[in-house]
Amino acid sequence: MSNAELIGRARRVLAGANTNLPGGGFAPRFMVKGEGAHLWDADGKEYIDYVLSAGPLIFGHSNPEFIETLKDQLDTIWSLNSTIFQQSALEVEVAEKFVQLVPCAEKVHFNPTGSETVQLVIRLARAYTGRRYFIRFEGHYHGWFDNILGGAVNEESAGRPFPVENKQNLATEGRDTAALEQSFLLPWNDIAILEEVLEKYGEEVAMVIMEPILCNSGCCPPRPGYLEKVRQLCTKYGIVLCFDEVITGFRVALHSAQGLFGVTPDIGIFGKAMAGGLPLAAFAGKKEIMDFLLGKRVVSGGTFGRYPLGLAATLASMKILEKDDGAFYKKIDRIQKPLMDGLKEISKKRGIPMFLQGTRGAFITRFIDLGKEVAYSVRDFAAVDTQKERRWAELMAEEGVILMFGGRFYISSAHTEADVHRTLECADRVICKL
Repeated sequence: MSNAELIGRARRVLAGANTNLPGGGFAPRFMVKGEGAHLWDADGKEYIDYVLSAGPLIFGHSNPEFIETLKDQLDTIWSLNSTIFQQSALEVEVAEKFVQLVPCAEKVHFNPTGSETVQLVIRLARAYTGRRYFIRFEGHYHGWFDNILGGAVNEESAGRPFPVENKQNLATEGRDTAALEQSFLLPWNDIAILEEVLEKYGEEVAMVIMEPILCNSGCCPPRPGYLEKVRQLCTKYGIVLCFDEVITGFRVALHSAQGLFGVTPDIGIFGKAMAGGLPLAAFAGKKEIMDFLLGKRVVSGGTFGRYPLGLAATLASMKILEKDDGAFYKKIDRIQKPLMDGLKEISKKRGIPMFLQGTRGAFITRFIDLGKEVAYSVRDFAAVDTQKERRWAELMAEEGVILMFGGRFYISSAHTEADVHRTLECADRVICKL
């Protein structure tokens, strides 16, 4: 079955792909095989994969050690709904490993996906504080639910800084009209604005949630001292501080971004890399907050939240990541640095402005001349050449290299020096056509 034939069949029966977030719109390529850092489509074309299933495949496709663990688990017990009558022993083992590795983790709770985990954490923070609102930040992504998807900063607000619907910021039909009034939306990395809002409304805020590194909108790092000051403010006002580490968790460091920066939130949310490609998410936090889940004070449900196959995958991931004195992370560094350096050199040689920045395991390529080394805000990319970025992704895919929308690259331990060399050759040809 060819790719073209599958496209025709898909259009008759599928209502979009698994996500229709902005950045798509390309003709789909139906993949039929994955091995290492490579994919093959239905026409037999081979690709170097820098999408990695939007980040989870930190060991690449079909990692033998990882796959063997899954096969063993399939032979034992792979599906089990944790209830009062039954529970997987793996749940205890994985939770203990979380507590060992993650600074904020005193207790752990598992869920199938990051989006619903965020919603449970909002409920938990409200129960713990007795307050309604939560604060989130421009450009940060915490799932697709009505109360947290998109919106734009209301620059003219004289009261509570609720977000406003904006077609450029993940607007959607069908959203509950009151959903955006559950949160305050602020610019990130600006401590003065956060201080001002908390001075007025701090007693009404249950939680502050953020990506500790803004991977979803430019791989922007926190300004020096920013996370520390946010931590202090949340403590001062009795607000739950939550780091959404769905992307950064276990990817940027064994102890995640909170360990990397030495700033401990009250709750951390994890997914993607955590289970190496299988669907599973978790949040971990302080005992006094997490214990609100006991006795049905805060209700959580779901069929697949603690299924043994996902737990086995998570345990396998953690064991691979922590062995051999961090060999996994050293491998990522050896691949990522020459790739980023090579792309910078090509853009300079060809006279096409390209801004690159990232964290371990993820980086972005944006077609803009910022005139500075570091972008701390999504607003720094307001003048980016989106048409050139779209063309960049399209032409790279034609050359056999696939990357995410917004020019994001994910790096796995399966990528090789040969992959880097081939990618740079393709990039040089593509940039000449932009």
